Amino acid sequence: MLKEIEIQNFRCFERIKISGFERVNLIGGKNNAGKTALLEALVLYVAPKASSIEILRELRRESLEALKAIPKRAWDNLFYSFKKDKVIVIIGKRENYQAYRVEIVIESIFNKFKNTVIDMIASQGIIDALPKDKAGVSVITIKVIINEKEAVQSSLIASSSGSINIDRISIGDEADEVAIIPSFIRISGKELTAAYDRARLDDKDTEVLKAFQVIDPAIQSVESFSIGEPTLYLRKKGEKRLPLPLFGDAINRVADIILKLVNSEHKILLIDEIENGIHYTNQREFWRILFRLAVELDTQIFATTHSLEMLQAFADVGLEQNQECSAYFELAKKPKTEQIIGIRRDLETLNYALEHQEGVRGE
Repeated sequence: MLKEIEIQNFRCFERIKISGFERVNLIGGKNNAGKTALLEALVLYVAPKASSIEILRELRRESLEALKAIPKRAWDNLFYSFKKDKVIVIIGKRENYQAYRVEIVIESIFNKFKNTVIDMIASQGIIDALPKDKAGVSVITIKVIINEKEAVQSSLIASSSGSINIDRISIGDEADEVAIIPSFIRISGKELTAAYDRARLDDKDTEVLKAFQVIDPAIQSVESFSIGEPTLYLRKKGEKRLPLPLFGDAINRVADIILKLVNSEHKILLIDEIENGIHYTNQREFWRILFRLAVELDTQIFATTHSLEMLQAFADVGLEQNQECSAYFELAKKPKTEQIIGIRRDLETLNYALEHQEGVRGE
């Protein structure tokens, strides 16, 4: 389980160190305080592959056409203040004191990577995918360093034909699997159905039904059908089956969260703006399910929120259970330097601040 992370020169973070992560972690702060950027840094630390960069691009809905038009600037917004001459560094520490360092660097394709990446591209027969004017092509490389030895290096090339992903070495057993749920993208019915079938095969489908019943207690059953596109169908008491998309955003979002949680290959689950679509009267019971499953399935959860009601629900449920299982982290900017810092609050402190209407969201 991850206990600490330090981030340098990434997105909005010049340098930040956050310690004291627990099994279930909630992150708050004002807009543009770095909540989503922190989740992205966790993705790159837990799964440091070139493909992770592509995942972040998709989550931010970055235009592939813009990348093709100006490949030389493809990676600019990954770096703090666009300082791509500096190295992005992400260092983590786990509860067993195991630690490794992720470095993300950018180079022109004709610099230090000339004899490695270019040769590899040529050997794979895709050299023609690069533009004729190679001076505009950039390479971003992720390195993982364990015990001062480089263990992993994977590269992603931006060209006028798009991105070329080259994972040179597998990270193997050193990393956990990670799943990230963005604040606004709805997962397809096909993907949800496949995930539900995996959960059912593993006898965890009842957890999905329990989560749906938090949102609507009248839901009695969940079934998957593959007539046309695979789809989940829900049945309410005394009614006919209806496809899941007709039940609204809350059910769809809860389905995505619970299904990623119960599929045990995900040891770290990241949820951006967890409150989206979930009515405040249902939030406490939803947290109870997340707390229980996180412990039972040995999964660590990191979620962000803007919602004061979601914060209170989190504090209430955490205080009901083992306080050491959860923690709240407030991201805020220092008034003089504008540097972002992370403040850990235990649940008793958080609850006191909420009861006395003190600022706990970066104020």
